[in-house]
Amino acid sequence: MSTSHERPEAGAPETTPVKTELRDGVGIISLDRPRVHNALNDAARAALSAAFRWAREEEAVRAVLLRGEGRSFCSGRDRGRFLEPAEHSSHLGLIEAAQQVRLDQLGIGKPIIGALQGHVIGAGAELAIGCDMRIAADDMKLSFPEVGFGVVADTGSSTLLTALVGPARAKWLLLSGQRIGAEEALAWGLVEWVVPRDQLDARAFELAQLLARQPPRAMARQKALIDVQFETEVRRGLEREMLTQLGLFEGEEFAQLQRSKP
Repeated sequence: MSTSHERPEAGAPETTPVKTELRDGVGIISLDRPRVHNALNDAARAALSAAFRWAREEEAVRAVLLRGEGRSFCSGRDRGRFLEPAEHSSHLGLIEAAQQVRLDQLGIGKPIIGALQGHVIGAGAELAIGCDMRIAADDMKLSFPEVGFGVVADTGSSTLLTALVGPARAKWLLLSGQRIGAEEALAWGLVEWVVPRDQLDARAFELAQLLARQPPRAMARQKALIDVQFETEVRRGLEREMLTQLGLFEGEEFAQLQRSKP
């Protein structure tokens, strides 16, 4: 969870927050709130879960491309409702809704390419590491700033990020909240490819299309053979993160940070 740096003008109409498209066997899922760097509000999160379920259930989708419209992939949770239960009855409901997005993403059963540009922050960074592979534009800046807000990343990062970059680098990213750029992310194994910004969309689709041309049954089985070693631990990690997050929400440190907000 993180904040967006921009908000739409008062009274401005909101477009559909997530778009889906099927092209040549590739299910393209696009975050579409570019004025707020694709920050996630409740509607966007619900639409994202629905898009992931569409990709899982639609037989014509053989590979998935997850991307964002505009300057950024995703800048995190919309600051207008940041760390508030909002429409949920409790902080538990807030965490459960966020974790359901990750479970829907991990449950697609088809390869997911993440195309990352601009801000990839907080919830956006967690979406990115929930993909099977990532291609970054050279302007990408990624961070996990949750600890600075008195909370933790609670949608699987403690498990998924550690598997990607190892414990020391995972701790640095999650504890410091520092941003890293595309080339450093490539060196750390956090992304697999880096391209100029104007080539990102074409190259990302090319990679997803290559996967979509593979025999789908064999590809799904091969992906599952790799994923099985992480599946149980990811679910256990989500449970641990939920319990930790609830404890932090109820603690004095979080309360003091909330009172000190401008």
